[in-house]
Amino acid sequence: MTTAETAMESPGRPLHGSALSVRSLSHSYGALEALHDVTIEVAAGTICSVLGPNGAGKSTLASCIAGGITTSPGSVLLDGTDVSREARFRRARRGIAYVPEDGAVFPALTVAENLVVGRRGLSRRQRHEVVDEAAAIFPFLGKRAGTRAGMLSGGEQQMLALSRFLVQKPSLLVIDELSHGLAPAIVDQLFSVLAKFRGATTFVIIEQYVKRSQELADDVVVLSYGNVALATAAAAVSLDELENAYEIHSRPLDAAQPAPPGGAAPGPLPQQANNPL
Repeated sequence: MTTAETAMESPGRPLHGSALSVRSLSHSYGALEALHDVTIEVAAGTICSVLGPNGAGKSTLASCIAGGITTSPGSVLLDGTDVSREARFRRARRGIAYVPEDGAVFPALTVAENLVVGRRGLSRRQRHEVVDEAAAIFPFLGKRAGTRAGMLSGGEQQMLALSRFLVQKPSLLVIDELSHGLAPAIVDQLFSVLAKFRGATTFVIIEQYVKRSQELADDVVVLSYGNVALATAAAAVSLDELENAYEIHSRPLDAAQPAPPGGAAPGPLPQQANNPL
């Protein structure tokens, strides 16, 4: 099963109004500890932006929430139910949807086929209704319904991927690097759509755009070397404080600091490469 297939398991009975609790979560890749005792709370219907430099553990956290990685030690709770040991498809049926960083569209299928894939038993009329719902979010989708997804631009593919999940009305939508590689104008469109769904869905967004994320989110979490360096209401923290949190070394000074993925030693965050505003 491809990443797109596992990401698009359709929620059977979404738990509207659910909230996310991540408690004392740790995860290691061999000797490299990617997450260390991470605890966050996301209130129902809110948007939580997870920020941090490359190698901070953001994508690992997203995968742990969605079920791509088995969490031990620690726990993931959806609406008070512990789903830590459940497979990804079972979490999807509970209403957890996941947009992975490496894409969530089927290039060989048309836009319309992408929107209904995994949703069995739909009549022709229902399929058209799904396309209409997606077109209400991103109008171009209705005009390009018969176009193969692989022919869309990168920004259009992200819009298609996002709409695929939104029309299913998930309880929790985890999005890993939605804006990666996209022009600022496209990012603005995507963020504007997410804001419209505030209150209807709970969002956890892994992001690189600090300022835009702060403006969009209800709460922000900054990860630094796998630790929670900052967790607060977005309105209660300044942009400078968010940027400074990137540099917090929350381990004891005499403790060994693991290198981020890729082998680079921890160090100052390049302003433009990893911390765009």
